[in-house]
Amino acid sequence: MSRKFIPQAAALLSRRRRIFVVASLPVVLAAVVFSIAGSGAGTSASGAAGIARASATGVSSSVAATGAAAPTAGPQVIDGNFQGESPAVASLPVLPVVQSPIHAREIESLRPAAAQSGAKDPVVQGKKGAGPISGPIQNFDGICLPFGEPCALPSSCSCLPPDTNGEVGATQYVQMVNSDFAVFSKSGTVLRGATPINQLWANTDGECKTHNDGDPVVLYDQLANRWLLSQFIATPADNEEYGQCIAVSTTNDATGSYYLYEFHFGRTFHDYEKLGVWPDAYYMSSNEFPDGTATSAGAGAMAFERAKMLAGQPARVVYFDEAAYNPPGAQYIGQLAGDFDGTTLPPAGSPNLFAEIDDATTIPPTDGSDGFALRLWKFHVDWANPANSTFGVNGQPNYTLPVAPYVRPQCVYGYGDCAPQKGGPQGLDLLGDRLMFRLSYRNFGTYASLLLNHTVKADARTGVRWYEVRFPKGGAAPSVYQQGTYAPDDGLTNPLWRWMGSIAQDKKGDIAAGFSASGPNNFPSVRYTGRAAGDPLGQFTQAEQVAYTGTGPQTEAEGRWGDYSDLTVDPSDDCTFWYTQEYLGQDTVVIGTWRTRVVSFKFPGCKK
Repeated sequence: MSRKFIPQAAALLSRRRRIFVVASLPVVLAAVVFSIAGSGAGTSASGAAGIARASATGVSSSVAATGAAAPTAGPQVIDGNFQGESPAVASLPVLPVVQSPIHAREIESLRPAAAQSGAKDPVVQGKKGAGPISGPIQNFDGICLPFGEPCALPSSCSCLPPDTNGEVGATQYVQMVNSDFAVFSKSGTVLRGATPINQLWANTDGECKTHNDGDPVVLYDQLANRWLLSQFIATPADNEEYGQCIAVSTTNDATGSYYLYEFHFGRTFHDYEKLGVWPDAYYMSSNEFPDGTATSAGAGAMAFERAKMLAGQPARVVYFDEAAYNPPGAQYIGQLAGDFDGTTLPPAGSPNLFAEIDDATTIPPTDGSDGFALRLWKFHVDWANPANSTFGVNGQPNYTLPVAPYVRPQCVYGYGDCAPQKGGPQGLDLLGDRLMFRLSYRNFGTYASLLLNHTVKADARTGVRWYEVRFPKGGAAPSVYQQGTYAPDDGLTNPLWRWMGSIAQDKKGDIAAGFSASGPNNFPSVRYTGRAAGDPLGQFTQAEQVAYTGTGPQTEAEGRWGDYSDLTVDPSDDCTFWYTQEYLGQDTVVIGTWRTRVVSFKFPGCKK
């Protein structure tokens, strides 16, 4: 997600921050007014609902506005630019952290609806569990914003939010934030400190060398024992293109060398990109913003040529522009691509799955239903003949599964249904308009399981709505096996909001979720819970564990938060969960000094 930069020192902050607040105040106020008043159920001027991309100009600030091109139906093939092999990460020079001056950047946010759903959530879990999920096994700090108290791994981004995510591999843990990555041993030893992502491309000649724009995602491809590091090109010059930078490690050592790729997407910006591993490709979902538009056009779905990228050969991407398939008066948006977990492969030739959560305020129902639905698309890529690749049923979802009603929170720039925080003048961003990373897939033999989550309103507070979707062996249609909203009652004197979760399961079928929690009497904290296989359906039966509680609030005007929260499962035992998310440290420049935490835990019944 695009983010906002902050200055190097408090003196500069005081002066420049006022300039930014004055410049951005009309945008913030307009968003708040729009949130209150509504406008055609969240429709844009073209009549299609979407995600608003707010900025001082209302359009992309980096490339001249040219108007949106008509979407193209069917698969498109883009040749990537293979840029050779990087030096070993361990040999890269350690660069000094140079803080950027403040710079306002457009921010993607939910386009407010005319009226919220008045639905009552029937699956709210009002009581905490008490099961014996472990306390933290490893619990250490990751990359940080270098303001406030000294921090060991300062990010070079000088930005909010960090977009924290990470992945556990066979012997290492890799964390990424805007716009750096770091490598740790599983005991928390720093094997490579915070390193600008584009430093991998330092010896190449392309956009990935000069752009370090963020929205990073790290994956561990356990089928090949390789790492994938990625970030987007979000600020191209007039003679450049939007795109994606992807590095694939040459070995299972994240501090070694990487095969380097640059994929160009023309004049369409693919924001909020999320990636997943599948046997036949690396898949990516995105939200599309054509040049000259302030509202998303729809979703993008891509398959990158995994086999070629693992071999260090020129690779292609097969791309579906889902704007060509948008339903009348609405659009498909905010999707996730499936990400493989475990050791049992999907059935041979199985397409990957893309998912989206909707209600009547985003896609009005036409079948007489209440509109609360989980939509799933099958993405089949044919590398021998890409023209035979398919996405859904002529672009429409393969499955539309009814889900329990919920109320989608409306948090706009720290105002509305936001998460309150102790000492903070504004709430924290919830991103209640989309699924949260990851869409984990696991094959148990007799069935395959998908896990998903998003943030909803439980009462005045928010909670984590989660789902398990099961696919029976033999190709029968999937169904929602269980669902729940985790929002236990903390009492009137100390209420907590829970949001921005990530969910996964171990080889035994135990399900865990990590999330952020805060309230008017609490600084934001990093927490987790879950349910053991065989426990009552729809309930997180395990104790809620606190990995770390921050020591201060975020006071930056827009309430941004760490929306790439990421829970993964250790492939060495297929039992241990690893979670990373941001928290806030003590603040010396009154903005909210983000830090990040990495924590591991497991269920006692899961053994190697």
